[in-house]
Amino acid sequence: MDLRAAGRRLLRGLPALVFLGVGCEVLVDGKLGQVLCTEEGAVGPPSCPDGALCRNGACIEMELADRALGAPCTAHEDCGALDFCLDSDLLDGAGGAGGAGGAGGAGGAGGAGGAGGITSGVCARPCCSSSDCDPGLDAVCWIPPQGGIGLCRLGRDVGRPEVGTLLSGADCSSDGDCRSGRCSGGACLDSCCSDTNCAMTGQVCRLTSDLVSDGPAWACLPDTSGQRDYFAECALDSDCLSGMCAKIEGIRRCTVPCCGSDMCPVALLEEGVYQVGCTEIEASDRASVRACAKLLPEDSVRPVGVQCSDDDECRSGMCVQKGRGVMKFCSDVCCGDASCGDMSRFGCRPAAAGSSWALRCEPK
Repeated sequence: MDLRAAGRRLLRGLPALVFLGVGCEVLVDGKLGQVLCTEEGAVGPPSCPDGALCRNGACIEMELADRALGAPCTAHEDCGALDFCLDSDLLDGAGGAGGAGGAGGAGGAGGAGGAGGITSGVCARPCCSSSDCDPGLDAVCWIPPQGGIGLCRLGRDVGRPEVGTLLSGADCSSDGDCRSGRCSGGACLDSCCSDTNCAMTGQVCRLTSDLVSDGPAWACLPDTSGQRDYFAECALDSDCLSGMCAKIEGIRRCTVPCCGSDMCPVALLEEGVYQVGCTEIEASDRASVRACAKLLPEDSVRPVGVQCSDDDECRSGMCVQKGRGVMKFCSDVCCGDASCGDMSRFGCRPAAAGSSWALRCEPK
């Protein structure tokens, strides 16, 4: 068998083959096909399969090297299929993107850079946890100080110069042991979007402060029993299993994290049954987080991409318009393209929203 040909097939994610070579190994962490390397910048064997480059500890195909996470860009098309071009102005808190299109609003052009385009950006990716940033082994899931959702950024660019392989909850002695680049109290910490991200280690997704970000954020932490569940009335964050007690329609209730509105269970209240939308809510005077906290009529069911005229028609409670003279459509907040229905038509892209900014389902 031609080992070089086998390496190329492995790298492209076809049926898994074992590639043996100096400086390489197959990473098994629920994902097959990743080839690790240690000779940064080396091209081809023995560090990588033929036609691949060692970049950030992993082998990537040469034609993708300039589109990797952290690479400079001026348009979404400059980045990988799962990634987008993040406007540097957003990182500096200077805005520069279209509006989020609130209740019944038209919204702006959406996407990083707004109508004026992106002058200087970096390739980034939406993420829930740092494993979503594979195969860039020194890319971590970073949450902006103003809140919003996680973004895959190079660890050295966001104050995490040392990144390891241990997942959230694993024992650690330093930041460099952990896939997230964060070790606290002898255990790795990482961000999350739901309990699903934490299930492998028996943890739950709870609201934290100054642990995985510079402010409030969802993170995997040990389960705490005996606390109140979804939409139970509460007085303090500590009353809730999720660690978040939010004011919803004038009443403080326990809520849970979410990527998009489909993740939010219905609310069975004394006054009736409600759909619940995923939205950004203030977790402090510094930042917002994503949570199931928007009460909607029971018949708010239209998915992303369907034409609408009013917010209440959409499952998300978000009917937006991209550009003048274009029909409105249902959008939603998101953690990745998979949250946006037809991925051939819609992608998860940044859109500024006041002092914070969020990712929203936008036409490709």
